[in-house]
Order: sequence, then structure tokens, then C-alpha cells
Amino acid sequence: MNNQILKIISSLKGSLLGIGLEEDILLDAIENNENIQTCYLLTPKNSNNKKFNLTKRGRNKKINIKKVRKHFKKKSLNNIICNYKAIKQFQKSFIPNSVYLNNRDLYIYGSKEDIKLLKQKYQRYTKNIEIIHTDEGNILKVNNKNTKTNFFKDTFYKIKDTTSEILDILTDLLIN
Repeated sequence: MNNQILKIISSLKGSLLGIGLEEDILLDAIENNENIQTCYLLTPKNSNNKKFNLTKRGRNKKINIKKVRKHFKKKSLNNIICNYKAIKQFQKSFIPNSVYLNNRDLYIYGSKEDIKLLKQKYQRYTKNIEIIHTDEGNILKVNNKNTKTNFFKDTFYKIKDTTSEILDILTDLLIN
């Protein structure tokens, strides 16, 4: 999977937000790509913590990943690359925020089952979704060029996701 992600990184242009990219190979590829003008890296300090470290050219800052929209402007990021493990527990707020912030492509890599679930959630906003199959997992590519977000739509989907999670917990309790 790293080889496919390296190909994606080498083709990126403009600004980049990387979330959960901790492999040295990927970080070196981002640093060597001259077409990337600005690069923001959010790395989780602890997996249970909501605060991520934002790194941009020697400056460190802690950002709550649920409120990442507050730190960037609307459609200000050209590309976003995420590790699914880093955003797994925040996906209810991350999905609408990523559509709001991104104006080109969003890449999320992880296991095959997780990517299928994310694809269903991103289909609410756009139909330009592609899954790239690799040996270790899948990469979800979402084209956000023509996507639009709406407060009421986001609120409706948050309520819908919350109620489905509650129903899943209740069914698990009743079955066990």
C-alpha cells in the first residue's frame, strides 16, 4: 500500500493536509515533492486524545481534530491524505469537515471493510468516489471539486449516524 501512496504523493500539487502520516517513507516523499507549496501534518500524540499536533515548518501547535474547520478556511486545502486509524473515532465530524476544507482530492487509506463504510458516508456529498485496491488494504479517493456542504444536511446526517450507533449498541446489548 505504501508504494501506491508514494505514487499519489508524487503527483500532488498545491497545499496538503496529512493526518496520521507517521511512516518516514511517506514524510520523505512529501518533503521531496517540489510541487507541494504548503504542507500541514496532524499527528496524534496519543491514540485516545482528541488533540493532534499540527506541524508546519518547525512550529508546533495542538489542534482538536473535531474542530479542524476552525483553523483552515473554506476550500483552502487542495489535497488531504489520511490514515483511517487516526480518524476512526472522529469520523462523524471529520467527514463533513473534510468536504468543507478540501477543493480537489481526498485520500483515505485503511482496511477494506473500513473503506467500504466510508464510501457510503461520502456518497452523501458526491458521486466522484473511487476505491484503489492494494494488497494490504484499500485507498479511498474522493474528488471534492464540485461538492457543496450545507448546515442542515450536515446536522441531519449527524443525527442519523448517532441514532444508528445507538441502535447498534442497543441491539448488541439485547443479543448478548
